[in-house]
Amino acid sequence: MNQKEIFLQEMNNFNHPTASIVETEIEPALKEINRIYGVADSLSIKNGNKHRNILLLLSICGTILTFMFLLYDELEFYGLIIACGVMVLCLLLLNSLTDKLDCHRKYLQYRILAEALRLQYFLSLAFVDTRVVDILPWSLRKGINWIEEILNSLPQTKTENKHSILQCWIVDQRKYHERALAKTEVKNSKDKIISKMTTIITIAIYFVALLFELFVYNYEIANISVIRIILKIVLGTMSAITLFIGSYYGKMSLSSAIDDHKRMIELYKKAQHEVIINGESEELILSLAREFLNENSAWYSYQQKIEQTS
Repeated sequence: MNQKEIFLQEMNNFNHPTASIVETEIEPALKEINRIYGVADSLSIKNGNKHRNILLLLSICGTILTFMFLLYDELEFYGLIIACGVMVLCLLLLNSLTDKLDCHRKYLQYRILAEALRLQYFLSLAFVDTRVVDILPWSLRKGINWIEEILNSLPQTKTENKHSILQCWIVDQRKYHERALAKTEVKNSKDKIISKMTTIITIAIYFVALLFELFVYNYEIANISVIRIILKIVLGTMSAITLFIGSYYGKMSLSSAIDDHKRMIELYKKAQHEVIINGESEELILSLAREFLNENSAWYSYQQKIEQTS
């Protein structure tokens, strides 16, 4: 099956409650847009969680593998080579599972589809004739052409009357990004503390090992070889933990998410100010829509690069 067919199959099989674009009653003409949005939004969140869980498991398995190999090497527990083999097999299975589930692609592309549908909903409310599919950035048309096909297949999107989109779109989206920014900054702060603490602990253990080698190891002390082995195992394991934590948090790209939220807040603030002064003109709404799509396109490209280079 191609990517469009996969989404349509998952949408038809999806039978859980979904989010709605607005909290108020959905316009009858836009119910299908809202339905597809809800499924795309839920599937994007679901696949994003799967992707993050797999990354976490890969980091944990990598650390455990390093620890077991150090035990095998330093303590000559030869039976642990079998355990190392099991962990290598787990890593291979996780990588295979990542390819099979295709959760990172689905997380990104379903999010792009959901946001395009959300935008179409508000353009329809504002009685704007231009469709989202007509103003999609070229990078999205070329990279995710099945989304263009979905948008082209949408039913009639015109409402009977024009509605104000100041509160339900511009203000609500500004508030959403403000809340998301606060949460992301807290999470980013916690992640930085964890990364910093593991680095400090690793450096501290290194200096302990250095002092041990320079001033203690040559003296006749009981069990000194055991102490040396323990230091080597702990230092090697902490180095692995630092490496895998850095890789895991790097793929979370929280700093980029913070910048994205800040840009969107400024965009919606500017739009809100212009609407209050000049009213909800079609030119202003389309300008905002294009900026919104360009931000989504930039986010999609960045997330793809992070996955390929980390």
